[in-house]
Amino acid sequence: MDILEIANAVFSEIEREVNATSKWKSTSKYARIRHLQIDKRGSFGERLLRDIFSKERNISLAYQDGDQGDWDIKINNIKVEVKTSSLDVNDKFQNEHIKDTPNCDFICFIGVAPDNLYMRLEKISEIDFSKLHNRGERGTGAGYKWDFKKEQMIEVKTREEVVALFYTKMGIDKKSIKKSLKSQ
Repeated sequence: MDILEIANAVFSEIEREVNATSKWKSTSKYARIRHLQIDKRGSFGERLLRDIFSKERNISLAYQDGDQGDWDIKINNIKVEVKTSSLDVNDKFQNEHIKDTPNCDFICFIGVAPDNLYMRLEKISEIDFSKLHNRGERGTGAGYKWDFKKEQMIEVKTREEVVALFYTKMGIDKKSIKKSLKSQ
């Protein structure tokens, strides 16, 4: 008997046990995120926003792949750091390595639940960092930590909902962009 057959039978057995005890089922819409390394989960969120906004007309868009700086995506010169987390056993999205920096304007928190996506967009200058867990100060890591429950985020189901969330929070008026372009 091939070792792969034995291994697949064991995988199936364990998968049945996990499906019986976990909110993350093998059939969950977003189950694939759980198979990614933590840094690649971040890439998922960054690229999701990149692809959502690449379909927008009349905006400038820049994307930095990887962990090179203080921001990941830039929309009309507004710099956004993207934090992606998956729902944990305590029903929270844990976000680590949050920076209080003047080199970025917003943080987009993307929460991936088994069958839903959630977002929250915060202007860095309006965050009260004294209320966050300072990992560096306590010697447990770098930056700040900020956890959210699903109820503290907005469930998003369409590209248009994400764009509206960003434009509203960032103060970008889509109609004035179109008028400005027509008058040029």
